[in-house]
Order: sequence, then C-alpha cells, then structure tokens
Amino acid sequence: MNDKMLFLFDVDGTLIDTETHQIPLSTITALQQLHKQGHLLGISTGRSLPSLKNGGFASLIDWDFFLCNNGQAIFNKKQEILHLACIPQASVEKCMQVAHAQQNPILIIHGEGEYLTAPPNELVYQALDFFKELVPEVKPYDGQPVIMMIAYGPLQYDYASYYEIDGIHVIPGLSTYADIVLKDYHKYKGIQYLLKHLQMDSYIAFGDSLNDVEMLTHAAIGVAMGNAHEDVKAIADYVTTKVSEDGILQALTSLHFL
Repeated sequence: MNDKMLFLFDVDGTLIDTETHQIPLSTITALQQLHKQGHLLGISTGRSLPSLKNGGFASLIDWDFFLCNNGQAIFNKKQEILHLACIPQASVEKCMQVAHAQQNPILIIHGEGEYLTAPPNELVYQALDFFKELVPEVKPYDGQPVIMMIAYGPLQYDYASYYEIDGIHVIPGLSTYADIVLKDYHKYKGIQYLLKHLQMDSYIAFGDSLNDVEMLTHAAIGVAMGNAHEDVKAIADYVTTKVSEDGILQALTSLHFL
C-alpha cells in the first residue's frame, strides 16, 4: 500500500509493555519503516504532552502528531498547539473546592505543561512511579484554561463528590489516581479535528484500553493488541499478539503495510 495514510497508536499497553515499561525494538523498527514509506504517524493517548516528553516517547521517532489527553489536546510535530478542548472554568473551580475539602492533591494539565496545586504525598508518588514519571512543579492554580486534571486518592477511593460536578467525566485509574476530563469527549473527537485539518477521511489505529474503543470503532482498520481488554478485542477489526510478542510488527506485516 503506497498511498499516504494516517496511523495512530495508543501508548500504554500498545507501544509500551506495561509490565516492563519498555517499547519492543521491533515496534520502533516497524514505525520507522512506516515513516520511510511516507505515512503519517501519531500518538493517541490519555497522557499529556509533558508526560510523553518526560518518558522519552515524544522523541522515540519523528512523530507527525500528538493527540494527548484523550484527544483534548492536539500538537503538530514541532509540538505546537493545533487544538485544545478545555474543561469549563466553573467545573475546574468546583473540582478545586472538592479537592481542598477532601485533601486530594490535584494535577493541573494545560496547553503548555502541568503542575501540582499542593505538595506531593505518598499517593502522588505511587501514581507517578506507576507511570515512571517525574514529580511536577508545585504552584497554586492561577485560573488558566485546563485540559485535564488528575485527583489522587487511595486505590478503590470513592470519587463520588467529583461525579456530581457538571461538565466533567471522572475515570478512576489503575493506581492511586483518577483522570478528570471534559464530559462527552473521547479520542475520536480529537481525531475528527485532525482528519479535517489534514483533509483526510480515514486512519488506521492501534489500542488496548476502553478509552480506545471510539478510536478503533471509527478507524478504517482498528487493531487491538493481544493484551487488550476483552471489550476492546470485541470491537476491533483485527486482534494482534501482545506488545511483548511483537504485536505492532505482527499486525502491520499481516495487514500488508510492511
């Protein structure tokens, strides 16, 4: 297939083996080969751009696009902002009030970076270690537009007070945190913006988690990793092997992209 196509890849559990926190060499080589063929490559992740940069993923290859925060923030290859979808200011302020009352540290993610609104505690360190991330700077919330927030609480913590806030969606994570994102927003909404920007009408996507469902459903070919959630496998067009079993390379080869 020689026509230029857009390939989008989730990060955790798709590019990265979540057990070893490593990206297989076969994956890096396959992505480089796709680029040499003239295809466009993008990351599509729930992570923020600072998280990608701190983890070294932003410089893994010469990415053309970064769809971050589940599509709410899109950056070009120079890491310049193309699109931002922000949480309503009133919702942000209400979250800050709840966080203060419940003593939940909050991470603020905006277009240019991220910061904690209170000094990190053990819950913050535990969540950062889970993703092998650096400790952000600490400063008060200054009222700037917010793409996403992260509240930190114990495993199985009840975030009920946040669920009652209009304009947001709360997603408890795999460690001591919960993502707070714009309500009714997902990766595919960001992808729609990118397709319009590129004047393209289709893409190929790889993912493994529930936040990849919309992205895979609307893709010309949606590929689920072998280690993907069963609900993700059920809606995928193709299920490849696990990340640790060269899943990216296996799919690209079997689908005749390489």
